[in-house]
Amino acid sequence: MSTVAEIKAAARKLPVKHRTDLLEDFAQDPAIQKEQLARLRAAVEEGMRDHAEGRYIEINTAAEHRAFFDDIKRRGRARLSAKLKKSA
Repeated sequence: MSTVAEIKAAARKLPVKHRTDLLEDFAQDPAIQKEQLARLRAAVEEGMRDHAEGRYIEINTAAEHRAFFDDIKRRGRARLSAKLKKSA
């Protein structure tokens, strides 16, 4: 196996238990942990910049909460539908 694509393809053929074992092994790898921490820090910094620059919304009521998640659901379903149509 010489490419990442080949390794991924081979891993997908493994039983779920073995893929889970691989995932646990990777999760213990210090280099992977370092990379995940760096990505998390970058995401937090992005969120802090967004907040500081006013790119956020406030949700104060149950109705606003419901509307917010209904919109997420609607947009997600629309993207999924478009993706399915594209692949058909």
